[in-house]
Amino acid sequence: MKHRSLLTALTVAAAASALILTGCSNSADAPAADPGSTGAGDGPIKIGYIVKRGTDTFASDQVDAAKAAAAEAGVELVTADVKQDTGLTISTVNQMIASGIQGLIIVVPDQAIGPQVLELAAAKGIPVLASDDPIKDAAGKAAPFIGLDGVALGTQAGEQILSILDEHPDSTPENTAFVVVSQNSVSACTERTGAAIDAFNAGGGEAKATYIDVPHDGTLQTAVTAMSATITQNPNITNWYITSCNDDGVAGALRALEAKDVTKDNSFGIGMDGSLACTELAKDNGFVGANYVSFKTNGQMAFDSMYAFLKDGTAIPASQSIPGPLITRDNKAELAGC
Repeated sequence: MKHRSLLTALTVAAAASALILTGCSNSADAPAADPGSTGAGDGPIKIGYIVKRGTDTFASDQVDAAKAAAAEAGVELVTADVKQDTGLTISTVNQMIASGIQGLIIVVPDQAIGPQVLELAAAKGIPVLASDDPIKDAAGKAAPFIGLDGVALGTQAGEQILSILDEHPDSTPENTAFVVVSQNSVSACTERTGAAIDAFNAGGGEAKATYIDVPHDGTLQTAVTAMSATITQNPNITNWYITSCNDDGVAGALRALEAKDVTKDNSFGIGMDGSLACTELAKDNGFVGANYVSFKTNGQMAFDSMYAFLKDGTAIPASQSIPGPLITRDNKAELAGC
């Protein structure tokens, strides 16, 4: 397989403040999760929920579902959007701890701050449930985690891309690219994209397409920018088969292709989280489908796990996965009501 890599400098603007809103548990020996010291019993319960990019649909779905579950349970839920800012994340964790939370659910903007987050929580005996991206403490011990089955999602995406490619027998490595819009600093993403590449290669894809890695930071706009440069650097490629850790990477790559007058006849994308599926599948474009994940289910499961631990000491599972069937134009009404 031919391999080309695009190195693109990506930056994320730091935010000055978090939006903190007050609404209406991984085994118990995980970092900062000691039922002997944190269980609230019959007393009032207060839980913190931090997301890394609150403007995204998946994040708002998670938080809204957790808020609804908290209201029903009579629990105080404090939420925050840290806008992809690691410094803001740490200050928000400190602020929530100071406000008296007894449990923390968190989507970190960078897994590198995991040890610091877990140390701060452990110092106050506060259990932590990581969502979306796994985190570990300084000793390498993983916090309880809830998220996607990355290998299953990636395998499904790789197989689906290959099946579309097989419908175009004129494809060769000289005129066809298998593009992975990557986020290689996030293990949850590399797990998915790695599985997609493995599945694609296992089916003989490497003999039919040139593999191109297009790094981005998880946002749609950086995918547009990175993909635009890739198109310019590969003038002989006329057929593009695209996947990414999230739907933003695929949608951004397709926008870049559309700007270069590449139509849906020569561009095919499969996303891996379904966050933009309804929006993109409503368009006449190359977005073929995505692994559809209910992030509302994710948010409710995360809350329920933390609440059960704090209320009666029920151990938080070490790992919980959210299922994700493929959503397409044919079944989007049934799966997502769109």
